[in-house]
Amino acid sequence: MNNKLLNIEEITIILDRDFIPLESVVTGLRLKKQVEMETNVEGVERRLKVKFPVDFVNLILNYDFGDFSILGVHFGSHTNYLETLISYHEHLSNEDIKNFSNQFISIAMGDNFTLIMNVNCGSIYVYGSETLFNNKIKVAESFTKLIETLGTAYFHTSQNTQTEFLDIIMKKFDEDCIDFWKEIIN
Repeated sequence: MNNKLLNIEEITIILDRDFIPLESVVTGLRLKKQVEMETNVEGVERRLKVKFPVDFVNLILNYDFGDFSILGVHFGSHTNYLETLISYHEHLSNEDIKNFSNQFISIAMGDNFTLIMNVNCGSIYVYGSETLFNNKIKVAESFTKLIETLGTAYFHTSQNTQTEFLDIIMKKFDEDCIDFWKEIIN
């Protein structure tokens, strides 16, 4: 598992191994296969006035992001992820709405940041209290790459091999996002 990002299947196995024993106490830490998702993706796209990238649609239809958090990145909490996307959009400030136009949607939140996706190309960016929208930083090429990177970060954090994770990041990602990924693993 060295020097590469883990794939989604590898991540689900690792998260299941670590968190199935804790399910009676805490939930939302595993990336579970989707069981019953209302597949009204087109309705949500119309409501948000966007068209989701295929990569994003495939993952949200196959995995339950409505109840998933990893390393302080919260996708949803005991809800349908499509409803979460609508809720994120409804709670945007006027400034955010002006900046987002019909190009960006919020896909996840952290304590002091928001992850957004450019729906035209699928790239994932971060902005927040430390980084204004106009200075947003690209942190992944796609939703799949975001999840693979978060899962890989989790694995290396759990193994206390964060340096190996940072080596992967430095080889595969733009220099601009390295501080974000350092923050995620600390």
